[in-house]
Amino acid sequence: MDIEKGTVQKIEEGWAWVETRRTGSCEDCSQKRHCLTLGEGNDRMLVKADNVAQARTGDEVEIHLNTKTKLKGLFMIYMFPVIGLLIGALSGKSLSTLLGLNGDLVTVLASFCGMALAFFLARVLGFRMKENNELTPIVSRIIRRMHAGTSAPQIQRTGAS
Repeated sequence: MDIEKGTVQKIEEGWAWVETRRTGSCEDCSQKRHCLTLGEGNDRMLVKADNVAQARTGDEVEIHLNTKTKLKGLFMIYMFPVIGLLIGALSGKSLSTLLGLNGDLVTVLASFCGMALAFFLARVLGFRMKENNELTPIVSRIIRRMHAGTSAPQIQRTGAS
């Protein structure tokens, strides 16, 4: 979700719940936990975003996720396991020669160990990014303020909890 537009539905302790449209990139997003689908078959959803722009209920806003962070996350998810697998395979081959063991067996075991270590490393780095709020969508700017005294439209929730 690089940049999306939406309407603030609710404000709570520095967070804004923004109603926006579900896009194709939502399916592969690792941060789905920040979103709430508004019913089965509905293309609308609520996104929990850091309200740095100080938006109010009813405001039309832009929310974004830093592209650098998104690419870093994709690299961790897809490339770390491949790199771990390759490093494990290469070190397994060398280790089997050094220890005089069955080369294929040691290579396979070392490959799996390398891949498991890469998954663990990606998970640890992912938690660190989460703690630093790097993976959190941000209300980057207010497009249009809701006039004072008028209320925001209410959302009809069907099937979502």
